[in-house]
Amino acid sequence: MSLSEDRISTIAHEIITCIWRDDLADVSDESRALRRVKQSLESFFGAVDEIEEAVKAKLRNKAPGSRDYDVLYQKFYHDELSRRGL
Repeated sequence: MSLSEDRISTIAHEIITCIWRDDLADVSDESRALRRVKQSLESFFGAVDEIEEAVKAKLRNKAPGSRDYDVLYQKFYHDELSRRGL
């Protein structure tokens, strides 16, 4: 799942707003916190892209959209998430 820089920025701002609104953490440096949230989101979505590519490579001999493909896609996807600790 590839997201634009603008979309990641919007999500990061929403996360920071929720953290402050719900009093989950005290942040002394707003720009640093925002930058860290953006880095985390970029890292996560980058890993998701890598996982999707790895799963599709494993399924290259299966017909997309078939029941077998869908079941194996979910299995391989969850296996990759577990392997990467996500």
